[in-house]
Amino acid sequence: MEILAGGLYFISDAFFHKIQDPYLKINYKDTKRPHYFAFNDSKTGLYWLVPCSSKIEKFEQLICQKQEQHKPTDSIKIVKIFNTKTVLLFQDMFPVTASYISDQYIKGGQPVKIADPKLIHELEKTARKIIILLHKGIRFTPTQPDVLRIEQIMLEEEKRIHRYRE
Repeated sequence: MEILAGGLYFISDAFFHKIQDPYLKINYKDTKRPHYFAFNDSKTGLYWLVPCSSKIEKFEQLICQKQEQHKPTDSIKIVKIFNTKTVLLFQDMFPVTASYISDQYIKGGQPVKIADPKLIHELEKTARKIIILLHKGIRFTPTQPDVLRIEQIMLEEEKRIHRYRE
């Protein structure tokens, strides 16, 4: 499956079983949720997945609180996708290999994606900034997944697959 810039995707249960991080937002049993904005990290080849949320009011309040305290709000972005407000939680993003991206989000027979190239560029810029901060040990929430551990596991898996193909 081709992973397209601006696309929204689902993650396979196998990823969550392998990683066993208590702070990852695992798949719901009855619905195809959560879904994720996918961003390719050209440095590692991994995809970073940003969880999407529909809890707009909750995160609008959180953004306002942060702004009042003069704190950065980059880790949470509210965007319109398919004319619906969606929260992108960069604070909870994590890396995967393409093999764990199971399906593209399809609604009404159409792929759900961010269509505006400028917005995609802005979101990818935010993702790169957050990745740099995560590598410096910055924690955005107490319930943040251990993304550096996950990244190492995914990179090791990629190396094994690459060696096996040679």
